[in-house]
Amino acid sequence: MSFVSTKLGQFRYFDEQLRKPDWSGKRVLDFGGNCGSLLRDSNANIDEDKYWCIDVSRDAIYEGKQRFPRAHWIFYNRYNLQFNPEGIRGLKIPDTGEEFDFILAYSVFTHTSKAETIDMVGQLRAFLAVRGVLAFTFLDPRWKAFDGDPFPGSNLKWRLQINKGDHPSMDVNALLDKSEGAKWLTLVNHKLAVDDEGEYEGEQQQNPTDDKAYIVFCEPEVMKTTFPEAEILPPVAPERHHCCVIRKT
Repeated sequence: MSFVSTKLGQFRYFDEQLRKPDWSGKRVLDFGGNCGSLLRDSNANIDEDKYWCIDVSRDAIYEGKQRFPRAHWIFYNRYNLQFNPEGIRGLKIPDTGEEFDFILAYSVFTHTSKAETIDMVGQLRAFLAVRGVLAFTFLDPRWKAFDGDPFPGSNLKWRLQINKGDHPSMDVNALLDKSEGAKWLTLVNHKLAVDDEGEYEGEQQQNPTDDKAYIVFCEPEVMKTTFPEAEILPPVAPERHHCCVIRKT
């Protein structure tokens, strides 16, 4: 079975980051929205019939259709090491024929390479209506969790500790040392690639039985350099994700 998320809070996150916009009557694309991440929030005031979800999990799309039949659901059979390893590499994002007021992507580009992120952000921008907003999250490796978080410390340390549960031989401190000064990091299971190691392709040699956790970290300054027109926003409690906001003027 492909991944079906149980996480809640995505609507609240984007509602706060975008300063509580008027969602009513607006066309919303939840890119990587799984089974309806935004609609599942009890506080969401997005119109169901103006909501589109595109995701690489066939089972999540099916689940979303059952929960919200008036919304629009599209399975995107693109390769992703962690969530759709049988998919097609480089497959273009489906064109719905719509122009969207909001395109939101929570924890999507934390699972794609830098080249894929730049490519797909470019495609998504073409789907924006005039004055439309594209907002997506990313993980700063050195950002430290809010007080009370069960995993205090940096984002990178948090993920290394989680992955160590599946790979007990991992040397967390050694990997943290390796990450010093790096701006872009890719963690694939127990292996960490940094900056000049480029687009990490080592996953192609991974054992098919591995967990295939593929997590990408990027410092805010690098995200701003990559998308200079964007507004970069810090996390809102209790989330760990920064937000990159691009507006079509």
